[in-house]
Amino acid sequence: MKKKKLERVLRLLLFSAAYFLLLAYCVIFNNNAGWSLWFLLTLLLLLDAVFLLPSLKKVQIVLEESIQAETQTAITLPLQVFKYRPTLLPLVDFTLQFDDRFKNSHHSAFYRGNLIRLHLPWTPKERGSYEELPVQLYSHDLFGFFEKSYAAGAKQSILILPKLKLEAVALLPFFKQQVRSQTHGEPNFSIRQFRQYQLGDSLKNIDWKLSSKQQELIYREREYEEEQDIFLLFWGEDHPAFEETLTLFYSIHHFSQNQRLFQPLLIGDGLTSPYQTDAAAYAQILPFEKVPEGVPLLTGSHLIFITPVFTPQLENYLSQLEAKNSCQVFTYADLMRQLNELEEVVG
Repeated sequence: MKKKKLERVLRLLLFSAAYFLLLAYCVIFNNNAGWSLWFLLTLLLLLDAVFLLPSLKKVQIVLEESIQAETQTAITLPLQVFKYRPTLLPLVDFTLQFDDRFKNSHHSAFYRGNLIRLHLPWTPKERGSYEELPVQLYSHDLFGFFEKSYAAGAKQSILILPKLKLEAVALLPFFKQQVRSQTHGEPNFSIRQFRQYQLGDSLKNIDWKLSSKQQELIYREREYEEEQDIFLLFWGEDHPAFEETLTLFYSIHHFSQNQRLFQPLLIGDGLTSPYQTDAAAYAQILPFEKVPEGVPLLTGSHLIFITPVFTPQLENYLSQLEAKNSCQVFTYADLMRQLNELEEVVG
């Protein structure tokens, strides 16, 4: 861009020098041929200025449809470029320049406003929610002395979601087991069996006396357990593994929707409510440093937390819930370990 600007300046300086040297020649020698050439150059300059009159603001950029895609997935954005009323005077060299996320640009010579359809390739690298696709419009005069620009935008919803992790399908039986083994309501003191503690079991049902004798954690599995509301919560505290954990949570939610194992909740910044779990929520959610307002204090439910890492803020939140709920916490490392164990079993 700087190189092109320098070229325009040099071109203008050379033309100006030639123009005024010709004018000096005409004044000094009063030559008819000289004056004719000078008037011709003057007319060309006036004509050149006329081609700067068409406005870039009248150019419309429209994204034909709302876009919903995943990160690291190649997509195409269908764009329309047009003017509601084509103009008599064209834009001499009309250019659409997109931002750094796109490598493409488009050029049209003597553009009057006819419909142009573009298909813009894009492989989004990050999640996000966009209401407008920024486009920079450029045009210049006939001789390329002056350039004008206008910041436009294609207004349409673009949602970039986490990329589905197919390995998460292998975790569904594991979570089904957690759902079946949890209770709420009136306590049931009938013990079905004692068994070795498994990752994800409620800490409230560990028999600590028997565990101390056996030198391993022993879990009391109760009988006649009642069904209860199951919530799968994403705890989006700021951590380097935030995106990876969100991707895994989103994949588990996506692949379990038809089975209706649990109700998902998203706890993070950028959301209006933890109950907002649609596509826009997964595109907009941001990590938090301080627990967001409006985090629900649920009762009579079983809560399964998925979190990048166990933190004091999560521990404090759990202390408010455990009196009236049963809770389980799985960190990203826990779930990846579980996935690796499942892969070893299958292998």
